[in-house]
Amino acid sequence: MSEVMNTYQERLDRVFKTLRLEQADRVPVLGTYGTWGAYYGGYTDSETNWDMDKCGKAMLKMANDIPMDMLHQPFARPGGVYQALGSKAFHYLSDSNIVQYSDESAQIMKDDEYPEFSKDPFRFLVEKVLPRKYAELAKDSPMRDLAFAKGAMKFGMFGAQKGAIKGSLAAQGMPVLFDGIILHPMDWIADFFRGIKGAFGDIHRRPAEFAEAIQAFTPLVIRLGMGQVHMAPPSPNPKVLLLPLHLPTMLKVADFDKYYWPSFKMIMEFFAAHNVYVIPFYEGDWSRFYNHLQELPAKKTMGWFEHGDPKEMKQKLQDTMCLIGLFPATLLQYGTKEECIAKAKELLDNLAPGGGYIFGTDKELIAPQDAKAENIIAVNKFVMEYGIY
Repeated sequence: MSEVMNTYQERLDRVFKTLRLEQADRVPVLGTYGTWGAYYGGYTDSETNWDMDKCGKAMLKMANDIPMDMLHQPFARPGGVYQALGSKAFHYLSDSNIVQYSDESAQIMKDDEYPEFSKDPFRFLVEKVLPRKYAELAKDSPMRDLAFAKGAMKFGMFGAQKGAIKGSLAAQGMPVLFDGIILHPMDWIADFFRGIKGAFGDIHRRPAEFAEAIQAFTPLVIRLGMGQVHMAPPSPNPKVLLLPLHLPTMLKVADFDKYYWPSFKMIMEFFAAHNVYVIPFYEGDWSRFYNHLQELPAKKTMGWFEHGDPKEMKQKLQDTMCLIGLFPATLLQYGTKEECIAKAKELLDNLAPGGGYIFGTDKELIAPQDAKAENIIAVNKFVMEYGIY
């Protein structure tokens, strides 16, 4: 085995041992550098969305320049697909800005359509949601059929290009963590069908229909996740899905228990039973829900956290899940190297003992000003030296 492949395998083993709550040789470092990476590579977000070669070059530059064990995922979006289907939801404020998505663009489902949605979510998506979101799919045949075929072709090309990027990174010794992404049904409804304002209004105006819709949508979300699992190349390690969680910390505990937790627990238990690792991004402060999280499948559950007391989190969750993140991205932006390293030491002192902690930022880096490259490099080098077991 070549030196590069040895490095690749060592990094994979280090990360997956930690995910299983085993103690590796040291704390792994996960590169959660999203569209920030485009700017680091000398491009804009727009350029990498339209040219996957530029996305690949930016990711290879990060893998070469920044000490880490794994990148979390390619950051580009399929601009050609959105164009082919006539999407108006995604736009740029300027050529150099990151892509924007407005809540108004999500308000495409009427509040009296919940019963129809719950009866057959897949049919509703195809016949109602897609034509409303994508102008070309609202046209009559053959224009609609041509747009759909073009969009499908562009999406297939996008998937192949992402696979090629992962292959190029592997040839450089750098693995990529996520094989796909799913959303909780409630987040999906709020993000893409009703808008956040609409969804919160529906909790009060149509509570029974809202709950029924989430329950009906859950099996389809699981199918979409398993579809991505089956499309990913074979691997000796479990496949890994990202699950961003947007709304829970905005909910009262009673509403969380009624609308969010049952489906979330069902999703997590299903994938754990099928040896698929789901890593939720626990956006906001989840300390109110630590007791809930203790009910998830032990050692088959992970969590990328944005906020929380490291000591409390380690105490309550160390036997259940691998903990990821918590390093404040704002410190990488505004802090000195010394301040960044001091914070990294604090996190490792509290979270690293016994294993089960992967170092990473508290959120994905997006804008070019989200972090200074020299701070990232200094912190990651420190973690690799200080985090040895």
